[in-house]
Amino acid sequence: MKKDDTKFPFSMYKESGEGRIVNSRSHTTSMEIVEVTSGAVMVQIGTELVAAGEGDFLYIPPTMTFRVDAATDYAAVRGMIFDMSIIEANLENFDSEIFYMFYVQSRNKITVFGEDHPVHRTLKRFMQESYDEYSEKDICYMLPIRANIYHMMTAFLRYYCGSKNELDRMIYHNVLRLRPVITYIDEHFREKIYIEELSAMINVSADYFTKMFKESIGKTPIDYINGMRVNSAMNLLCTTEMPMTEIADSIGFCNPNYFHKIFKQYMMTSPLVYRKSAK
Repeated sequence: MKKDDTKFPFSMYKESGEGRIVNSRSHTTSMEIVEVTSGAVMVQIGTELVAAGEGDFLYIPPTMTFRVDAATDYAAVRGMIFDMSIIEANLENFDSEIFYMFYVQSRNKITVFGEDHPVHRTLKRFMQESYDEYSEKDICYMLPIRANIYHMMTAFLRYYCGSKNELDRMIYHNVLRLRPVITYIDEHFREKIYIEELSAMINVSADYFTKMFKESIGKTPIDYINGMRVNSAMNLLCTTEMPMTEIADSIGFCNPNYFHKIFKQYMMTSPLVYRKSAK
């Protein structure tokens, strides 16, 4: 995506081959939808590693570091990258609470959308239509692409947030209640964070807060915070030459040894080995 393309921050791509297909990267404000068009791949999204095969789709949330490796002799993918501003420009047409739920759930519920998934047909149709429009760039091609993005996002929103199940409704309510906490963590995970401070934000005890957070987000507060720190470290390891000590300090770990321990716990490899493999 061209940096000066401010009027329509959108692009599509195709990548194929063996080994590394898409190098490690992350987007600050852009979302990405990836389709496997041939073979099978392993996709690293944050600290999650998932397998996907031909015809499958994956959604990559903003800020999540990801990469794609071929799991067969040859594999191919194509992707759609679009900035959140395309959605936010018409946010009044979306329920802001629903969109926030999607933001939270999609980062903690990595899903492979296969052919048997109810969202798959929508993704397949509008990915192809968008690719055709983007390739031809006919008059007003941006208008149908915008419409296609809205169709695809509606399918995602309904999948992540449209359940009528009573348990899901309780989770929905609790995630909204946790919103100031999650926002604070997103903005301050590079600093020391104390559970007591987080629980005080919603006026509950530390024990109840931890239980509520785990039931609603699917992770403990510490696991969520460390996951964000490791995700940030992955991006720094791939895009900079910063020493390990500086990386550890910049993402909120008290020392390099602790950073090494937590990174290996999440990624099953050391930061140094990950940096070498990413490059």
